[in-house]
Amino acid sequence: MKYLLAGFVLVLFGVYHLNGLLRVSHLCVSQSSKQVAKEPGEVIWEPCPGDGYAGLDCGSVVVPKDYFNPSAGTSTIAFARQNATRNRKGSVFLNPGGPGGSGMSLLLRAGEYITELVGDQWDLIGFDPRGIGRSTPATKCFSSALEAQLFAANTVIEQGITVSSISNLSSPFLRDQLVEQHKQFLALKKSQAESCGKQMGDELRYMGTATVVRDMDFMSEVFDGEGAKINYWGGSYGSILGAYLVNMLPHRIGYSVIDGIADPINWSSEPSHKWPYNWLSSTEKTYRMYLEDCSRAGPSLCPLATYQDEPWTNLEQRLEQFFDRLALEPLATSSSSRPGYLTSGAARSLLLIHLERPGMWPASAKAFAEAMSGNGTQLYNWIIPPTGTSHENDVARLAVTCLDSPPPMSMKDFPSAEDLAEEGLKTLREVSPHFGMSTGMNEPDGGCQYWPAKGPERFTGPWNATLDIPMLIISNTADPVTPISSGVLINSLMPDSSVLVIQESPGHTSTSMVSLCTMKLQRQYMSEGIVPANGTRCAVDNPTFPKPEFWREQMDALSAEDARLMKASIMIEAALFESRIA
Repeated sequence: MKYLLAGFVLVLFGVYHLNGLLRVSHLCVSQSSKQVAKEPGEVIWEPCPGDGYAGLDCGSVVVPKDYFNPSAGTSTIAFARQNATRNRKGSVFLNPGGPGGSGMSLLLRAGEYITELVGDQWDLIGFDPRGIGRSTPATKCFSSALEAQLFAANTVIEQGITVSSISNLSSPFLRDQLVEQHKQFLALKKSQAESCGKQMGDELRYMGTATVVRDMDFMSEVFDGEGAKINYWGGSYGSILGAYLVNMLPHRIGYSVIDGIADPINWSSEPSHKWPYNWLSSTEKTYRMYLEDCSRAGPSLCPLATYQDEPWTNLEQRLEQFFDRLALEPLATSSSSRPGYLTSGAARSLLLIHLERPGMWPASAKAFAEAMSGNGTQLYNWIIPPTGTSHENDVARLAVTCLDSPPPMSMKDFPSAEDLAEEGLKTLREVSPHFGMSTGMNEPDGGCQYWPAKGPERFTGPWNATLDIPMLIISNTADPVTPISSGVLINSLMPDSSVLVIQESPGHTSTSMVSLCTMKLQRQYMSEGIVPANGTRCAVDNPTFPKPEFWREQMDALSAEDARLMKASIMIEAALFESRIA
């Protein structure tokens, strides 16, 4: 559920972080009314949603609904465009991740800061992929946002899977518990898919990643002319879209940057319940950094520690005891946004989400310390959205993942509750003992055997395209959900058409921490065409538990150019997160 923590803007960065975000706090990227479109290639211009966007263009491009069947009709792809201010070189298409993230939201929130990253010679185009945001038809599986929220309330979709204790993963009792939870999960997924089929019908066929690539190809020629190169910048799931793009259309690619790399082979060839085994290979490393950095910072900066330089294993043990207590007795949270209770599965899943964003580790530690003392309000409020907030971005994600992953060949291939429990236990035992079953709340995949649609096209490779300009791949050394091994894989498949930049940091995507080195390499690549050496490593410029005065002192000590880049990194990170949940 990508709205998790939506209200948390990283105020620890002070005024530097809030400038520019407040004007879009009201931004809505839901479907809007549109005039009747007639022909593919038509651009429907509309005012940008919200205030303060002078100089930006917004609208929708009419595209073929099915690129293999002209009689299928049309769809519209919503976009926002920030125009180049000098020596225009073309357009750069943006994708914040998800799937389900709004590129339009990203551009409106952070276009001026992305310009700092890529240079002012480019038009920036943030678009909403098929079924997402303001693009039409939007994925809509329930009659109202409230109905969608009630459907998930107090279920494993909202609360995550609870592992009663990680101390005995061979326990038959634990396995039985997991099977029962996955029976509920599959029943919910079946009901959800049936509702989507009734509401959307045949429209669900056209939301896979391969179709989004066709849309980018089409839009590029609308905006830049026939045969123009497609330039791209994307992170998280945006790396999947980028891998599809450069391998489906290698002759069309100009400059391309992907960050926070997911494995496209795993994505396209394995059913989604097997993805976490690949995703979580660096998670334990990230978690240990969270605990070690907390201990080093001490209780004044990280309340999970009881004294400075306390053994990190003490913190780990106290957290596990807390999760075990919640498994036996959930924590009542009557003063929260919606009175209820905090479960072990929800709390552990939330901690995994926090590992993706080192900038919020101080707030995370404070909230967990409060919950361990009996006050779970902050943790619960981060999980539970305001009443009436839609869950449709969850099903928008499902509309993509179920078309991208391989369909079961027959009923016997459908994963059962027992299969899901066994796969989760395998991931716990072999990959991530703390978080092996904690991805579902934030990455609500699965149940594709019930999905009522198959797409007109599903791309499965090859993944070794030759490009005119090498693609820039960026991976963190301790990314908890898109491990560096995935970046290494794509780089190895395209040895002469890609370079890998390694950022030595925790967090999901490079902007999760500030690295002027990484930022400058991207800007040199996009602005000057300078391709860095393969394997270039970049350090970061901020601690995970900074002292209160750190950011102001750091900004004051930097040159004007570096201060702008640092601010841009902070703002882009916040906008990326907000755009994935918009």
